[in-house]
Amino acid sequence: MFNNGVIMSFDESLRTARNQFENKNYRNARLLYFRALDQTQDKKAQAIIWSELSWVYYHEGQYQQAVEAAENVLINDPDYRGVSDVYRLQGFSYLAMQNETMAERMLALSLQHDSESDKQNYTKFEMGKLHFKRGSYDLAYPYFESTLEYFEKKQREYLHSTLFYLGFIFYYLQNDRKATELFDRLLRESNDKTRKASALFGLAFVQFRKKDYPRVISLCENIISEDEQFYDKESVAFLTAASYHYLGRKDVFEAYYQQIQAAYPDGRYAKELDRLRSSATN
Repeated sequence: MFNNGVIMSFDESLRTARNQFENKNYRNARLLYFRALDQTQDKKAQAIIWSELSWVYYHEGQYQQAVEAAENVLINDPDYRGVSDVYRLQGFSYLAMQNETMAERMLALSLQHDSESDKQNYTKFEMGKLHFKRGSYDLAYPYFESTLEYFEKKQREYLHSTLFYLGFIFYYLQNDRKATELFDRLLRESNDKTRKASALFGLAFVQFRKKDYPRVISLCENIISEDEQFYDKESVAFLTAASYHYLGRKDVFEAYYQQIQAAYPDGRYAKELDRLRSSATN
């Protein structure tokens, strides 16, 4: 490899590759890492290069190549000291490829080798999300709970997401008091309108279960006021419509019913809305 007309040694290729990576010049970094691979027969050195190459591929969005590069790390050095990073990178790559089964397997392996370092809080967070998505709230809880202290000190954005997930975990586990505490905390601590809307969303579900329908309607209005592009308008509309139904406002419920039917003809709440409408006409 030439650098300004001078042939680069292995050490220079590797140093320059890392430089390019830090400067987010991923294509140049990749080419230099491959040059370094060609310049050494040392298996442990090659394992290190493949490890760093895997992150280049990851940042380039080439997730399958990232997984394969990570596999080459352990092929070259089965005793690689950073094995938890190898599995973590593979887990994140599988997440990006929406292969949740393999993602969970790799992230779990990463935590088996290292569950204490700061960076593994992000691994635990992703594991919590995977269990939450499947409705395994008892399994999701310890992952989220264990990250709170770190995110509170180091990563407020992740803290707010964690509070949201924990709030809904307690809601689904029928602990409305704890769910309310967490959603209230998220509402207090967030300056972001989207986050505030998410906190209000959680509180609306809690109040709906408590049958405080006027409060639900007010919360739903505030959700859209905070975030007009809220990610789950269908649920907000349902909570509002159902609350009007239980308050005896059949006229308002019918108006919402028609709007929801038009916007979400095969929506998640279609059967429940039909049931409510049927009961209102009997």
